[in-house]
Amino acid sequence: MKRILQLITALMLCIVFTGCKQEPQLSDDIYIFYTSDVHCGVEDNLTFAGVKALVNETKAEHPHTMLIDLGDYIQGGTLGSLSKGELIIELMNAMDYDIATFGNHEFDYGMEQLKKLIGMAEFDLTASNVIYTGNKENIFADVPAYIMKEFDGVKVALIGVLTPSSTVTSTPAYFQEDGEFVYDFYSGNEGKDLAAQVQKTVDEARSAGAKYVIAMTHLGSVPEDEPYDAISLIHNTSGIDAVLDGHAHAVIIGDYYPDKDGKDVLLSSVGTKLQNLGELIIGKDGTLSTVLISKSAKQDEEILKKLEEVHSELDVLLNEKVCDTAVNIPIADENGIRMVRARETGAGDLVTDAFRDALGTEIAMTNGGGVRSTIEAGEVTFNDVLAVVPFMNTLSAVRATGQQILDALEFGAQSTEIIYEFDGNAAGESGAFLQVSGLKYTIDTSIPSGIVLDENKMMTGIEGERRVKDVYVLKDGEYVPLDPQETYTVGGSTYILSANGDGNTAFSGSEILINGGLTDIDVLSLYLQKLGTIPESYAGPEGRITVK
Repeated sequence: MKRILQLITALMLCIVFTGCKQEPQLSDDIYIFYTSDVHCGVEDNLTFAGVKALVNETKAEHPHTMLIDLGDYIQGGTLGSLSKGELIIELMNAMDYDIATFGNHEFDYGMEQLKKLIGMAEFDLTASNVIYTGNKENIFADVPAYIMKEFDGVKVALIGVLTPSSTVTSTPAYFQEDGEFVYDFYSGNEGKDLAAQVQKTVDEARSAGAKYVIAMTHLGSVPEDEPYDAISLIHNTSGIDAVLDGHAHAVIIGDYYPDKDGKDVLLSSVGTKLQNLGELIIGKDGTLSTVLISKSAKQDEEILKKLEEVHSELDVLLNEKVCDTAVNIPIADENGIRMVRARETGAGDLVTDAFRDALGTEIAMTNGGGVRSTIEAGEVTFNDVLAVVPFMNTLSAVRATGQQILDALEFGAQSTEIIYEFDGNAAGESGAFLQVSGLKYTIDTSIPSGIVLDENKMMTGIEGERRVKDVYVLKDGEYVPLDPQETYTVGGSTYILSANGDGNTAFSGSEILINGGLTDIDVLSLYLQKLGTIPESYAGPEGRITVK
């Protein structure tokens, strides 16, 4: 009995004099709001002003409130393209974002510009899976693998995870030095290397006292993203409580998947362009839940005012000089007939040359309907460039057979006639007509089109003799016959190469090399800036397309 009393006395003394530690307890729930794949859509759907109003409303009642983003914020619209992401970062600063990670499209303006944007950000950035093997500068050197936040002594670690496919879904050259890749995002070993690196980061965060670990991933959650998708990451790691995911533009309120220890992990995704605002609630009782919000009754006045300022800055950018031209670069003839939809034009040549240059492919093509304006002689501004390619189409690259290229050209030529104008009206005009770079071909209009379409106007086959003849591909400065059995790299708008635009299914099933990288206005602007002055050779057709 005496021994028991001594132990009780010792325990009481420990509590009084040394303060035996108790686990911290939350005084209120934690609210983590999340956006993803905004793609410059700051005035779409919920809008930034609506998001800020919702977040501020919660902050007024709950002090443990944060706003984070899961990547792909600076690309996809004029605000991002013309300012190379800077206007978007300014807006995110005004939004009081706490943390963001990187999507594959954060790389679309090059590493030097991304370095500048990182410096501009007034919020924390995190990336756990970056490998740099170069000898110049690693722009991620000061970007931590995770951010630790503390609420009433309770620690929450937020880990940024980038998609390993970034090196091909943006512009590959940006990840290289002297022609060699120096950036990698743990792309090896069929996703196992990525999982191992994330696991290492999770273990470090837990060792540093994290009670909760939240993965901020830009991986995607659909089969096309495997084996680097968010679901595979969950299955191959342990210790993560929730995964907030972007990249696939999926809408997932909250699904559960088992980790490698059998524990259920919460997965959520908000879609794109502010379709939804995600809300992760970490309850005082330790439970985690997610909600997606698609409407806001209020608009934050501070953000509305900031948007007015940003639009003023955009107006200035639109009037900035890009290059000069001594001649008109046309899409139409002197009567306004849009030849770009039925004949080779200087503007079509210029646009596709820009695509081929940026994507590094052997061939580039675009639909004539996507080239919308003549460039007038004189000073060329961003506004002029935007008039040429106003749809902000993203660009892709595929590896295709010569036969697929022949099929694509045949589809584009299905409406072409021997004349393009009759009595002041367009003849044979089609938005699907293909302007090209790195190719030469002839359309024989005496042969009727053999394109077979289904009820949805999608190409299902080609019958009979073909109209497209004498197809040549540029090799080492000379045009050589295209080989139907050979494979070639083809760049152009995602609309044509991946989305079966206009019903052109020729490239379905092709190996995708770059999926939705830079926008056409980004590429054309950069190409024109590099040229300085547009060569007079673009004033008319070069002889790439012959119609007979």
